[in-house]
Amino acid sequence: MYFENLFTSKRGADPKEILEGIEGSISVEINKRLQAPFREDEVRMALKGMGPTKAPGLDGFPAVFFKKYWHIMGKKVLRFCLGVLNEGREAEAANLTNIVLFPKVKNPISLVNFRPISLCNVVYKIIAKTIANRMQDIMAICIDQVQSAFVPGRLISDNIILAYELLHTFRQKRTGKKGVEWGFLQKVMEKMGFASTWIDLIMRCVTSVSYAVTINGNQGKIFKPTRGLRQGDPLCPFLFLICSEGLSL
Repeated sequence: MYFENLFTSKRGADPKEILEGIEGSISVEINKRLQAPFREDEVRMALKGMGPTKAPGLDGFPAVFFKKYWHIMGKKVLRFCLGVLNEGREAEAANLTNIVLFPKVKNPISLVNFRPISLCNVVYKIIAKTIANRMQDIMAICIDQVQSAFVPGRLISDNIILAYELLHTFRQKRTGKKGVEWGFLQKVMEKMGFASTWIDLIMRCVTSVSYAVTINGNQGKIFKPTRGLRQGDPLCPFLFLICSEGLSL
């Protein structure tokens, strides 16, 4: 119930005033590049770039399984992934996600003392990483220079002092909403100038997720979230940056 509430939209304040400060930065040429049909080699490259034994999904098969037996299952995986990427096929079948809990303190006594980590299905991660690989080339265009994380050519260490000050401020904060609202993410991308078909692809990945919390090896009930981004999803570092850009502007 705790995590169900955490990932349920609270439909907070109207972000209209925040959105007014965002200017379009994505050109027609960039949108054409983003919307070009995804190719088989892009999907294979996404799988190749994944950690071999990192965080297997519900089926227990890590990326190394798919790499080793690609000659057997590769055609089916490609068909499904390209169906989602190019043909508007839903990703729900591959987007059931296990949440495992890592303690944030030495002796946790409540659920707030745990950090939820998402163990996404490898097939979904192939889809998300294929999108992320194409997206990372244009992040420097739509993300301000003061944001250094996850943008090629920038160093996250440049922002250590700023990050420390922000964390100090957050620790003093005791009121306000928590969680990324999907509607806000979508509106920021629209204001930045991303094409509707690209936004639709991103939002299908974000909104098709379902969760099951695993505790001591036992899977809890499956529930559908209505907000939030996943630590463990290859797309989420970029989506966090887009939300942060919207707020900073």
